[in-house]
Amino acid sequence: MEKIYYQIDAFTNRVFGGNPAAVILDVDGLDRNQMLKIAREMALSETAFVKKSDKKEYDYEVRFFTPTEEVDLCGHATIAAFSIMAKKNILKIKDNKITVRQKTLAGILPVEICFNKANMPRVMMTQSKPKYIFKLEKKDEIASIMGIDNEEIGLKEHDALPMAFSTGLPDIMLPVKNIDVLKKINPDFSRLSKYSRERGVVGVHAFTIKDYGNPILVSCRNFAPAYGINEEAATGTSNGALAAYIIKNDIIDIDEKVDLICEQGYFMDRPSQIFVEVTKNNNELIIKVGGEAVLVMEGKIYL
Repeated sequence: MEKIYYQIDAFTNRVFGGNPAAVILDVDGLDRNQMLKIAREMALSETAFVKKSDKKEYDYEVRFFTPTEEVDLCGHATIAAFSIMAKKNILKIKDNKITVRQKTLAGILPVEICFNKANMPRVMMTQSKPKYIFKLEKKDEIASIMGIDNEEIGLKEHDALPMAFSTGLPDIMLPVKNIDVLKKINPDFSRLSKYSRERGVVGVHAFTIKDYGNPILVSCRNFAPAYGINEEAATGTSNGALAAYIIKNDIIDIDEKVDLICEQGYFMDRPSQIFVEVTKNNNELIIKVGGEAVLVMEGKIYL
């Protein structure tokens, strides 16, 4: 059995930027164990396995695997999967835009694909309904694990505490005072892995706000050693949760719509831009996360 794989850099418009993911578009004959072995062989943070649906409720079923386990949802692998389907003309796009529904373990979620003037697809994925999970009233332990001081946690204009939020995957949002603090974070990955598993989260999403303009500009770093990823260059679901965090904590105001650009991966020499759109409808937040992607390589897996 042969399977074609694609390796794609997501949340970037240039090769060797963003966050790499592998995509398998033909999953016929593959069971869960084989998918996990393929993901392990790819040695990337995520591999997406895509299956076209014959059901009315959704258009594609997408499963996401890290090298160690299956996860409910992955933003950058979603961007990768639907970008390559657009580039390979698997998606029939009219008027430069299409919306499809992907079934994931986090639910059935809409995905928008549109082409810009340079004919590069931008994929925007609707996130799960934002969910607040818990707050860390005491900062000592998380500060110690992340290698920073207690007083460096928070934002300049706000007394913000670390909180766990989810728009598909749960992460602890860790606000820090400035870009210098963000840069110097040096986690004890063994402790962070244990800490994350004890609290039922994927990891820690550290951030600071660079500009409160429109769009809001955020710098961030993501750490998920419990899932085999010490640091990740771009994370869609984490930045969706970040948007929910800063709105729910009144760090920014929202009337009808707010846009964010989240910069990630800059300290890893893999610069990424994650676009986040938040709209408010009857006091409910609808969060979309997306970006661009580039094909790096393709090949065959022999099973």
